[in-house]
Amino acid sequence: MSSRQQSTVSQPDLTMDGLVQPFEGIRVIEIGGSIAAAGASKILSDFGADVIKIEPPDGGEARRLPPFPGDVPHLDRGGYHLALDTGKRSIVLEIDMPSGVQLLLDLARGSDVVIIHLPPKQARMVLAVLDRFGDDGPSTVTMTPHGLEGPYADHEEDDISIFARTNRMLRHSYTGEEPLRYAPYVPTLQWASTATSATMAAIWGRRHDGIRRSIEVVATEALSGNVDSWYIPWAFTGSNQVRSLGNQVAYSEGYFPCSDGYLFLSVTVPQFLKRLCEAIGFPELAEDPRIHDPLQQEEHYGEFRDAVNTYLSVRTRYEAFHELQSKGVLCAPLIDVSEAMTDPQAVARQTYVEVEQNAGVGVTTIAGPPFRIRGQSENPWQIKPAPLFGEHTAELLTEIGYSSEEQLALFRAGVTS
Repeated sequence: MSSRQQSTVSQPDLTMDGLVQPFEGIRVIEIGGSIAAAGASKILSDFGADVIKIEPPDGGEARRLPPFPGDVPHLDRGGYHLALDTGKRSIVLEIDMPSGVQLLLDLARGSDVVIIHLPPKQARMVLAVLDRFGDDGPSTVTMTPHGLEGPYADHEEDDISIFARTNRMLRHSYTGEEPLRYAPYVPTLQWASTATSATMAAIWGRRHDGIRRSIEVVATEALSGNVDSWYIPWAFTGSNQVRSLGNQVAYSEGYFPCSDGYLFLSVTVPQFLKRLCEAIGFPELAEDPRIHDPLQQEEHYGEFRDAVNTYLSVRTRYEAFHELQSKGVLCAPLIDVSEAMTDPQAVARQTYVEVEQNAGVGVTTIAGPPFRIRGQSENPWQIKPAPLFGEHTAELLTEIGYSSEEQLALFRAGVTS
């Protein structure tokens, strides 16, 4: 056995000001350079895990996607990279070369779990390599659009096609209209969230029973059973309940114009409708069968909307929101990102945080902790800058026992960058 194989992988100090984080001492390898892989390991990194990001020589999807400051492309300045790669360590590695395979093994040795998002053929190769460890190797979480087997296993998908193939895009449509979609990468990051949960389960399981697990997280499967799926209504009714522009759902829920934007209202049950009618100064509408009788609602929807518009047209979103909320009406102002960041509740809870980024980017504002651990005097969620491309290559190679001469040879051969 070489001295490199005998070396002990050193763990960086993952505490800040003496604060112990939940995933301190956990080492995670992330392979793929994609939005999905970056999203899957982000929470682990922000809560203390040592996440080693093995990046392809071209930087990968997460680094190449806009927006960029000043619209100038740069591998270290992409918005998705800055938001999703916080606190990770970056090493650039060509895993298709024999020396890259050996280096992958050396990095994975002593790690707890490897998250993989690669084309299926390449993913199978990486899994076969990691299987050389046997039961002593890290657990694996493999992310694919359709799985590693089956007729569609080798099909590539993007964010919007995955959304279409899971029946969820159909839900975002009205009768006779083409389907709509979510904002970019919402389906991908929901898939990534499932992978995060699977990764946590693999880590917990290994600590409790010592079993190495090989987990697949398939995008179409993770999204098909999600809350936004038509699966449950279809299972009970046998039909796809495509929305109608004039049915009771559109009548009971929707966005109504205020003097400065839109307010969302939901009055899906009679008592909610009664509260709304009384709050806007039209209590008689709550007793009018043309309004509350489902069989007559569609025909007289305009009368209801006119009454609501009369009330809202002379009020701002927040004026209407506070007034109606005080009357027990379920509503919410439709706000943009800048308004969300200055919302009093968001400010009080530090829902958004500032990070001093690398590469001359300066201070950026990104989403804060996705959950809080109550009962602790300090928040174990600690945000750090996203790494520069290949920033930790030399550091990591040194940790696993590669000499300066070996590191130079790997660089000259194009295995590392």
